[in-house]
Amino acid sequence: MRILVILPVYSGALPTGAFVTTHEYVQHLVAARHQVHVVTTIKEPGDPRTEGGVKVWPLRDWRRAVRAARPELLITHHGDRKAARIVSLASGIPHLLMVHGMADDRDLGNPGLVWFPSQACRDHYPDFDGRVLVLPPPIDPGRYRTIPGSMVTLNGSTAAKGADVLAQVAERMPETRFLLVRAAGHTPGALPPNAVVTDRTDPRHVYAQTRVLLMPSTTESYGRAGVEAMLSGIPVLAAPLPGIREALGDAATYIPREDTDRWVAELRQLTAPAAYATASARCRAHADRLDYAGNLRAFEAACRSLSTRRPRPLGPAVRPPAPPRSRRRVTAA
Repeated sequence: MRILVILPVYSGALPTGAFVTTHEYVQHLVAARHQVHVVTTIKEPGDPRTEGGVKVWPLRDWRRAVRAARPELLITHHGDRKAARIVSLASGIPHLLMVHGMADDRDLGNPGLVWFPSQACRDHYPDFDGRVLVLPPPIDPGRYRTIPGSMVTLNGSTAAKGADVLAQVAERMPETRFLLVRAAGHTPGALPPNAVVTDRTDPRHVYAQTRVLLMPSTTESYGRAGVEAMLSGIPVLAAPLPGIREALGDAATYIPREDTDRWVAELRQLTAPAAYATASARCRAHADRLDYAGNLRAFEAACRSLSTRRPRPLGPAVRPPAPPRSRRRVTAA
């Protein structure tokens, strides 16, 4: 099967869970012997390159990429306006739309299939009545599993991820060390001296420093970071959002975001060895039940189900997509 994936970035240094998820699906398609090309829609210098068996094309070469790939299937992210423009010009080629988050724009268009990471995310788009695939992101245990460390960690430095809650809790617990993972391109606000900031890096390095993970988010389509942490038996304290509950089930402890007293109390309770061991075992058992390989196979099967029609070639009159008047944020899962 010949596949063209159009998304903002494609790199080993991935900025958000949405791009990590798509990268893992793409790498599985390559391992399953499908021919995959990628067009990146954020303008960047350089020539086409090959990464992990994938030919990666800059936006300016998108027409060359389409002709080289001769795709039987297009895969894009919802909210990427440049990708949507290319899809509109490449009519006749089946289209799989990946919806990683709960965007303000709820118009999903008319793709052949829409992928959602959770039922909570799917429910955010009630007007879409086409084919859907609700499938958790594939999370490779080998990439995340490690020996836990000693810090309380928040993966993301924005208020949407709960950085304000971490600051309040850290101020109440000066004896505890906190770790804040910086969101790409974001400058965190003021933190107490017992909280440190780190840039995104190998996730195992982060979880090797982590004893407890916090997820006091305002919105999540899925609780990917929580699953990653649970693979190492790291307890998770989280806001009771539907997407997080789908991901973490009964293995997490759920706390209203604004209840600072409760966040502090639950963290202090986990300082007791017996309480920590019980929570850790519950998390590890939950993560071990997730079907990483099965999720990859299900996504590939969905791709195969779409590539049944012969693609119509692009004609010579096709023009490159016009740049959007304003950039729309791609919402992460």
